[in-house]
Amino acid sequence: MQHSLIPACYFPSTVLFIDDSRNFLLNFVLQLDEWLAYRVFDSPFNALDHIHKKHCELATFSQRCLDKFTDLKKYTTRQQVNTLLHSEIYNPHRFSEISVIVVDYAMSEIDGLEFCHKISHTPIKKILLTSKSDEQAARAAFNAGLIDCYIPKKDPNVADLITHSINELQRQYFQGMAKSIFHELSLTPPACLQDKKFITFFKQLCDEKGIVEFYLTDNTGSFLLLDQDAQISFLIVKSDEERMVYLELARRYGASNELINQLSKGEKIPAVTQLADSSNQDWLTSLLPANQLTANNTYWYSYSDELLLDINKEELLSYHHHLEEIDAEELLLLSS
Repeated sequence: MQHSLIPACYFPSTVLFIDDSRNFLLNFVLQLDEWLAYRVFDSPFNALDHIHKKHCELATFSQRCLDKFTDLKKYTTRQQVNTLLHSEIYNPHRFSEISVIVVDYAMSEIDGLEFCHKISHTPIKKILLTSKSDEQAARAAFNAGLIDCYIPKKDPNVADLITHSINELQRQYFQGMAKSIFHELSLTPPACLQDKKFITFFKQLCDEKGIVEFYLTDNTGSFLLLDQDAQISFLIVKSDEERMVYLELARRYGASNELINQLSKGEKIPAVTQLADSSNQDWLTSLLPANQLTANNTYWYSYSDELLLDINKEELLSYHHHLEEIDAEELLLLSS
């Protein structure tokens, strides 16, 4: 899977499945990834009501950031954005944000394309399930930008195809959100977020550590990371240029030869997530072992499970807990 940009923020979001065949829904959800947050609707109008209700209750992530942007006037624009991004971890409703819908084309009350028309004003990504006879209309809708993907409902690998498409479209959803924030505020994303080798490295790290949420914390690509149980860790990233700035500051502060040598060789990097100013020497006492990553640019990184930001862990809702809540609700709905 190719990703052109690491989103500045990503958290698990909700998928809606809409099909007027209750049997199809009941059988299909058994094949879904157990870590997917979803809702099922056998009435397209109930699904539309739900989307409208959520759209009114919950601003999209980018809207939330931009709406709160002016509350942080004492910070620079980029610091405001980074602060807003990782403050999203305290939002208990973030996992309820609807990112993707999967809708059947052939429904008796309203067809899938008309359903997609009715939510075309939202950033929600749309997957259309089709039959052989629907393919021409689906292709036209895809080319027109009404839907983002169409999948034959009778395909023997339909569950795998849908799962793959959901994963890709959810990432695109957050890429779009991040781009809109950077564009609205006339900011350029950190270079590493668009560097293919760094993107591959970051995805492998998230897979290895079981990371399901990440939030940009500085201008060079450092991230606050959370797993499904809201356990916090950090990826600290420094560009080669920033490493040299810290090296020069260390010399100016009269740091030890050992420390200067470690910074010079890239063996250590500061644990801070913002570039130190000329008067702040605190970072000298919080260095992390570093590794080098050579991609389009050279990066120095360190993965740490130390709490490097002031975060109240007691206020965090984990994705695991959220799934347990919606599983209980879904069982009640499906048994009714």
